Amino acid sequence: MTLSWPDFKIFETDAYKKARFEGHNALFWMARCAHSFLEEQEDHKHMDLLYQPDSQNFKTKIFDGDLQIGLNLKTLELYFCENETKVPHSFWLDDRTPAYVEAWYLVELVHRDRDRTKFSTKLPFESSNMLMGDTIDHNASAFVEELDALHKCFHKTAGLLVQVSQLLLNGGYVAENANQIALKPETFSLFLNFSFDSMKESNVSVGLSAGDSLRPAPFFFTSIKPQKLRRTSHALDFEAKNLISLKSICDENMSDKLLVERLYENITASMN
Repeated sequence: MTLSWPDFKIFETDAYKKARFEGHNALFWMARCAHSFLEEQEDHKHMDLLYQPDSQNFKTKIFDGDLQIGLNLKTLELYFCENETKVPHSFWLDDRTPAYVEAWYLVELVHRDRDRTKFSTKLPFESSNMLMGDTIDHNASAFVEELDALHKCFHKTAGLLVQVSQLLLNGGYVAENANQIALKPETFSLFLNFSFDSMKESNVSVGLSAGDSLRPAPFFFTSIKPQKLRRTSHALDFEAKNLISLKSICDENMSDKLLVERLYENITASMN
């Protein structure tokens, strides 16, 4: 069964901007735990959130031997995983302040006899979207429809990226198999990275952004960046010619096949 895009009108609302803000903060909390326990990597790859096709959720990379943090984007449910299995005592980003989130982390780490002193709320990047403190509550339940629409966009996009990857492999462009589909906390973008024989010092990223300050609604991108970036900075340098807005896809009733072909063409054109 072919998945359809949500009604685009939902992404033009102020409620969607607020939902995106709430979702972005959920990613920040996952990134904080990963950054606290994992060795820092170039391009902040240690904080990439891995897409789980079966559950349609996201998980951090494994840290402290057997732990991960999972996220249900539709409800903004955060939860611990042990040996890749979800455990009880989830935390929902609803009617709770960021201070409560931090307290939940510390309690769960102590409960598992882990070193709570390693946990830090610091991140190696800054964002105007970060909500901290104990005066303002998260409010996920107010944006159920908007978060569900974003979830559906990411789920559909994950399937399309698999098709793009296969086209690249068939065309002989990819030096190695593409990395697993992941969500970048800093930019709130679902992406795949590819490396090419002809561009050994660079990676090509292709994916879907949830939107940003310049483009509030979701959009597809293709971006080329050096393999080695400054640890303190991660930015996708979007070029207008390589962007495909979800609005244009919906307005033109663009087929999945055509969209995959256009993404493929953008990638191959970037190599020339």
